[in-house]
Amino acid sequence: MYRYSEQRTGTRRTISPPRPARSGSQSLERGLDILEMIEAENGDIGVRELARRLELSPTIVQRLVSSLAVRGYIEKNTETSRYRLGHRSMILGASGERGVDYLVTARRELDRLAHEHSLNGFVSVLRSGRAIYLLAVQADGLAIRVSIGSEMALHSTAAGKVLLASLDDGEVRKVLGHRKLLAITPHTVTDPAVLIASLAKVRRQGYATVVEENIPGVLSVGAPITDRAGAVVAALSVAFPKYLESGLTLQGSIPLVTAAALRISRTLGAGELGTPPAMRLTALGERNGGKR
Repeated sequence: MYRYSEQRTGTRRTISPPRPARSGSQSLERGLDILEMIEAENGDIGVRELARRLELSPTIVQRLVSSLAVRGYIEKNTETSRYRLGHRSMILGASGERGVDYLVTARRELDRLAHEHSLNGFVSVLRSGRAIYLLAVQADGLAIRVSIGSEMALHSTAAGKVLLASLDDGEVRKVLGHRKLLAITPHTVTDPAVLIASLAKVRRQGYATVVEENIPGVLSVGAPITDRAGAVVAALSVAFPKYLESGLTLQGSIPLVTAAALRISRTLGAGELGTPPAMRLTALGERNGGKR
């Protein structure tokens, strides 16, 4: 049985369920309340608003959000002084919602790409309009190092373009905005309209390529990881120097990446429902050896 309490605000009456009984650490539970409120907000929220909703003093809430921010579970928007979920919360959410097999298989594929083909490999996800690294394996030779949980440029990386291509053009516009994008190298596409137009090719061919757009002298290929319903849940990508000792070219790396992405996708049940594969991944991956 549920019992509800009524609150009157002006002429509007709101009915809300009582909070569950508290047990254990009060600070921990308050911290979890803050995380849940920020997640539900689906955007930035300020300390005073959090304090009002929690019925706590702003001083107490500020102390709690500062602790969460230090650990990376939330982060502060320096322009507005409001808070949003941080990279550590995103990693936990992405890891839990798709199951352990997905990340175990992905790590195995990244290790294979690094050891057999000298390719730096990454798995990235899109959360709240931001792309973050979930996994990274460095190759021998030119190692491209990233921190797990760090943010990745969407407009200048192969993985970023795959993740953007999983959205419709309207959603991409919201993520990118209308201003000129940061020119990370002389080859970076900085016009949002040009970038959006290029995503049609990514969707059609089932992968994205980048030539020195993010790091001078470095090439990259990215492919989508899809779930049972055909939705893109992450991107697998590799990066390597323009002149690799093994002689591997950009075109030669494409089948390696798409086949690996397909094998990971199958741990999520990709293809089981007979739904059209997102960005043609299944057909492309099978042609490139995804049945391995």
